[in-house]
Amino acid sequence: MQDENLVVFKGAKNGINVWLDEQADFNALKKTLRLKTLEAKNFFEDAEAAITFSGRNIDKSEESELLNIIFSESNLNISIVEVEPAEDPEEPRAHRMGLAPAVALDKNEQLTFFYEGALRNGQSIRYDGSVVVLGDANPGSEIIAKGSVIVLGALKGLVHAGCTGDASSYICALRMTPTQLRICDIITYIPEEKKSKNKNTPSYAYIQEGLIYIAPLLNG
Repeated sequence: MQDENLVVFKGAKNGINVWLDEQADFNALKKTLRLKTLEAKNFFEDAEAAITFSGRNIDKSEESELLNIIFSESNLNISIVEVEPAEDPEEPRAHRMGLAPAVALDKNEQLTFFYEGALRNGQSIRYDGSVVVLGDANPGSEIIAKGSVIVLGALKGLVHAGCTGDASSYICALRMTPTQLRICDIITYIPEEKKSKNKNTPSYAYIQEGLIYIAPLLNG
């Protein structure tokens, strides 16, 4: 099979289906996906869509690698990710999507999406799990997660953790200066004077007694 046929984009009812060849080497798949995404960049531009992977079974780390390629090579805003395994069609659809496993996951075992690089103005990550950004989240960017959000850089955009109501979710950043910070349905803003004072202090935000608190990360 020619490399260009290892990955196929198809329009789906609620977004885009990415078909992956079951027999191909995963590194070859990633290379082809990068090329196909670059070729289709205008098609993806500024769109917000669900991504569905089909054709082969992929684990969480492989899913994150593929999403990172699509996100970094396009302006697509990923609203939700679904995976359709290549086998066991009788398994309930919610289980196949990874949203309702047969054994419930606790809060430390939920899906996590890793994004490498800075989030630019206008870029958005929306994920049904936790999100880790290995870089800055710049003004005008947006991170909305069902779980917690960790930014290993400066958090300057809008962030919403626990978007479906998980009050144990938290937000952590090496430099906490967001335009808006939200956990569950509680919203807070950081005054400019506090942003300036604490801009170099690694901090985390959490809910306690119905309020959002921001505290420094302590060593040791």
